[in-house]
Amino acid sequence: MQLSIIRPTLPSMSEIMQLVGPSWDSGSITLGPTVKLLEEEACQRTGTKYSVALSTCTAGLMMIPGALGLPRGKEVIVPSFTFAATAQALLWNGLTPVFCDCLPETCTIDPVDIERNLSPNTGAICGVSVFGLPPDNEALLDVADRKGLPIYFDSAQGLGATYQDRPLGGFGLCEVFSMSPTKVVTAVEGGLLTTNDRALAERIRSMRDYGKDPINGEEMHHLGLSARMSELHAAVGLLSLRMMDELVKARMELIAIYRDRLSTLPGCWVQKFPSDRTTSGNYFVLFITESARASRDEVYQALRVAGIQTKRYFYPPLHEHTLFQQFPKRVSSNLRHTMKISREGLALPLYSHTTLEEINYVCMQVEQLLG
Repeated sequence: MQLSIIRPTLPSMSEIMQLVGPSWDSGSITLGPTVKLLEEEACQRTGTKYSVALSTCTAGLMMIPGALGLPRGKEVIVPSFTFAATAQALLWNGLTPVFCDCLPETCTIDPVDIERNLSPNTGAICGVSVFGLPPDNEALLDVADRKGLPIYFDSAQGLGATYQDRPLGGFGLCEVFSMSPTKVVTAVEGGLLTTNDRALAERIRSMRDYGKDPINGEEMHHLGLSARMSELHAAVGLLSLRMMDELVKARMELIAIYRDRLSTLPGCWVQKFPSDRTTSGNYFVLFITESARASRDEVYQALRVAGIQTKRYFYPPLHEHTLFQQFPKRVSSNLRHTMKISREGLALPLYSHTTLEEINYVCMQVEQLLG
């Protein structure tokens, strides 16, 4: 059996072409009616007033600092335990990432360590959903409010998750979701920025199209880039968004099997899901400690031989990446939990249409190694 770690759950090509057909025939193949419909339905699903469809989530993360008016040289607080795009977007804006620790059970950024690493040069805070689980938004928003700092959220993996019975999308100044092939809701490639701030939405809408004047597009008002979403991608994204509840439900049923069979293996643990939030189920990660029968890397190699693709995730933590040694950065003096979990986590195959046979095969292989 050959198992990929991810495989996008896609609508049929006939559904896609039926939706995108009128735009295709008219030649209006980017930022057309399907993109607008996706944005409208994204607002409905996230409970937000405004949504901006983008070519990628990373493009959204790159535009946010400019839209917020953060001066070059300012610091932005981010977790070290996250995907590289969170901090790469800061480098593109001449900003300095400040890498903070994560909490040991949820793997999300530690609000106490955020406050510990604030400085007179702090310009903003960025919270991150990890494996689809939101951080402690209330605690993060409290820090930002008390310190008078803007806060936004890299919710790349979080579309379909909730916090205190509210869907992600309306927390902080804005949130950005990914719709890449590795995500629960996919547009093949794409992203969504959601916000309740009209001025911010309008600026991002301009910036995704080079920063054009919204009246006639002849003059550039903002420093932007080409981050438009095509009608074809919007059609895939819209159909996928309409399936979101089913996709998340299917993943959570599969994650429940993984957790039931693997979380009690000696020396293993899994991410905690607090009662005040739900996850999108974007990834299932098994954490394999030093006391397990085999190391994380030994399991990684053995599963590869068995035809099972896995990922050491997030590894290494961002502050150890070669890239971030080449730019100004600041690192928390205490990254104890980040260092530990980045060396223990192994993401196993998971997609919404994973079969029980496939899940059983993965569990059997892991149980033979660690049971």
